[in-house]
Amino acid sequence: MGFANHESDNLLNRLRLFRFWAEKEFEVVIDGERRKIRCRAGSNESKGAAEELCRQKAERVQLIVDKKVQRQSSYEKPTREHIIEEIDSENIITRNYYGALILNTSSVNIFDIDTYQKTFWERLTFKKIDNKQGIIGLLRRLHAEQIIPGTTWRIYETCKGIRVMVLGRFIEPGSDQFKTFCEKSNADGLYSWLCVQQRCYRARLTPKPYRMHIDCIKYRCPVPEGQEQAYKNWEHEYDKASRGFAVCRYVETLGNGVVDSRIIDLHDRYCLNDQAEKLA
Repeated sequence: MGFANHESDNLLNRLRLFRFWAEKEFEVVIDGERRKIRCRAGSNESKGAAEELCRQKAERVQLIVDKKVQRQSSYEKPTREHIIEEIDSENIITRNYYGALILNTSSVNIFDIDTYQKTFWERLTFKKIDNKQGIIGLLRRLHAEQIIPGTTWRIYETCKGIRVMVLGRFIEPGSDQFKTFCEKSNADGLYSWLCVQQRCYRARLTPKPYRMHIDCIKYRCPVPEGQEQAYKNWEHEYDKASRGFAVCRYVETLGNGVVDSRIIDLHDRYCLNDQAEKLA
């Protein structure tokens, strides 16, 4: 992991991601009895800073128990994902809870669309439409209508549906333009909600373990004590299995705009695999 500079600090704060994690056990007194609690905390400064935040959390728990302070109602849950690479101030790669690598980006608009929503006429006439071809056809129509003027769309096939990169201008997640595109394209609802919550786009770069029929693992932050080697062993098996699969297949580009981007190149380097027969 490269932490040589702090260009990505703003994005880390937006995502509530942390470079360093700590988990410690403390004692608190509840109704005159000593009880053990475990506190976790993250910091972008150092391991020691994370440990200090753990201590402060334990102190606050005691104050809440003693009714000296009130419980916070505006607590924002951190994103408990391992940081793999800080690319620049707008792009970070993390490993999610089931072990796949995720691109978190505030420089490229990326939408996953898994389901084609038939028109009224198509439903009325019981017309059969291939799901992926239906989504591609819809995207072609939407691009021709210039719902986001002056943009170029790069389209990929995924295991369940279609991924589209909208290039040429950044669309802030949660904005009216974002909502309009999600509604008209029928973008995945959970994915769209997550983009809004984190104020960035997320794209899975590596296969889902269960689709490759390998053992799954639950990644935790911080890594449980004594589990470091088990995680490394799993990563080795996961990387080995991933060589036989692709996350995406490139389909086509809509529009004539310039699409040169090192983030697109990074995405394609991870996701595309001409030797793979299956998408995962």
